[in-house]
Amino acid sequence: MITLPRARVSRANLSRVGWTTGSYAVVQVLRLANNVILARLLAPELFGIMLIVNTVRTGIELLSDIGIGQNVVRAPDAEEPRFYNTAWTLQVIRGLLLGGLCLAASIPLSNFYDSPVLAKILPVASLFFIFTGFESIGRALLQKRIDVVRLGIFEIGTTIFSVIAYIVLALITPTIWALMLGGVLSSAALMLGSYLLIPGLRPKFAFDRDVAIRMFSFGRWVFLSTVVYFLAMNFDRLYMAKALPLAVLGVYGIARSLADILTLLANRLSNMVIFPMVARASDDREGLRQALTRSRPLLLAAAAVATSLFAALSDLIVGLLYDSRYHEAAQMLPILAFGVWFAVLATINEAVVMGIGRPVYSAIANVSKLICLCIGLPVAVVYHGITGAVWVIAGSEAVRYLPLWWSQRREGLPFGVQDIALTAAAVGMFVLWRAALWAVGLASGIFAFTAPSVF
Repeated sequence: MITLPRARVSRANLSRVGWTTGSYAVVQVLRLANNVILARLLAPELFGIMLIVNTVRTGIELLSDIGIGQNVVRAPDAEEPRFYNTAWTLQVIRGLLLGGLCLAASIPLSNFYDSPVLAKILPVASLFFIFTGFESIGRALLQKRIDVVRLGIFEIGTTIFSVIAYIVLALITPTIWALMLGGVLSSAALMLGSYLLIPGLRPKFAFDRDVAIRMFSFGRWVFLSTVVYFLAMNFDRLYMAKALPLAVLGVYGIARSLADILTLLANRLSNMVIFPMVARASDDREGLRQALTRSRPLLLAAAAVATSLFAALSDLIVGLLYDSRYHEAAQMLPILAFGVWFAVLATINEAVVMGIGRPVYSAIANVSKLICLCIGLPVAVVYHGITGAVWVIAGSEAVRYLPLWWSQRREGLPFGVQDIALTAAAVGMFVLWRAALWAVGLASGIFAFTAPSVF
């Protein structure tokens, strides 16, 4: 009588992982195609400018995050109008305030980065926050229900629209405005499309004091965690935007966007499958440990295969997809892939500690990574240039992982042996993939990475 429900849960989880991974793969193929086409149509300097804009945008969003989406996923009464109307109202207010903040910050940021164009494009970027604020709360409710099918279809549809918008605008005006206006149109499409996710769901302006208190009670830790998360995840962009030429920054942005494909997949699986699952079972710690013991190795084994193969093929990927202006990214990608593996481990662990209601552990982990970057990145840039900086960025993910491993062990969820074994397997697979490429003449050496011009 116990086996059948477990089998059903297992099949349901496999189906969710399949849908989440499949829809993500489609979205990333579309985004990669968009990235490659835009790289051929636009100059590297434009990607450097956009890297600054996106970092500022992300920073403003995360530095005011009160965990509205996480509250919806965790709250047992999130489906009640008084809850989701209050959540939506707070979201709208936050979006309007952030739009005003972005507008006010445009000139100071333009002066700081010595880039006059920022004073013109950041006011337009304020529309991102307004559109995001007015999005329906339906996406968070579907995440709570773990309805990954509808969420996946929605994301594929909006991504197709976004790709078309970016490419058309780049053909019309191969300037920074193609990237800016493409982003604005994409945000508008997300806002409008979000109201189609759950038929009949029409949030209204309302405020329930008890709901707001509960949200802020959990949200204060989410706020602390996301503030540190933003600084930890984006300090490299903020620092190198000031320390490096825009062309070099643009090449690094391309390498980082490719490396982030696997990291974002781990984030997606963690947010849409692991976090809701753990939140539901957080009161039964032993049952949760057994469930993670069964499912976690399978997920990480797949990640080990993907990460090792990606690292082995990285120079071939760059040579195939990008012209000679971006070939320096081929030397950055294998190093970043090393960090990707630890980022995957850390992201899955982070979803677990968030699911059991311990966001403080996430904050500690991100503080550790931030300290590593603050100390290591300036030294690396001065003495070893962009290569040294990339090594520090990759190593900071391992630093972030360690506190999360410790926190899970403290909560009775130890998986250190699992992680060591899978890390060794990932390294071994990388060597095998690279040796095979060397044997057939597609690589100049196991650890020699270049971007072949023949592509």
